[in-house]
Amino acid sequence: MSSAEQHKRFMALAIETMRRTALEERSGEPFGAVVVKDGELIADEGNGVGRDNDPTAHAEINAIRAAARALGTWDLSGCVLYASSRCCPMCYAAAHWAAISKIYYGAGWEDYSDFYDDSAAITEMNLPPERQAMAPEQLLRDEAVEVWNAVRQDRGMKPAETD
Repeated sequence: MSSAEQHKRFMALAIETMRRTALEERSGEPFGAVVVKDGELIADEGNGVGRDNDPTAHAEINAIRAAARALGTWDLSGCVLYASSRCCPMCYAAAHWAAISKIYYGAGWEDYSDFYDDSAAITEMNLPPERQAMAPEQLLRDEAVEVWNAVRQDRGMKPAETD
């Protein structure tokens, strides 16, 4: 099987999971994701936000979590994520932190913007904190930095300078 055929096969699986999750099981929103390593399926998950009452239970997050458990590591270097739709900012960040090597997606944001509009979150994240809707405020910075410096020391690193 060619590489292109293999990619299409795994994307078709993510899309089938999308369909099953939303239209058959009715266990979540229409999103599916699979994680593959060296041509082997590691995880196949659908969206579980409604089922689990967990706003972070997106298909991609669920697949990344399942793959990390299956492989016994959080470092998913060499893994490929196939998502039925383009990743939202949270899922993209999770793939980044998991060191996913490549992402393929089916539907683009424009294909489902009548359901979800990720552009608002992206715009919001790029604003200074004081202009964001949730207006994050920094509290007890010195105490938090103290713990970070203790971790640095524990790991043989130089403590950070604070102003």
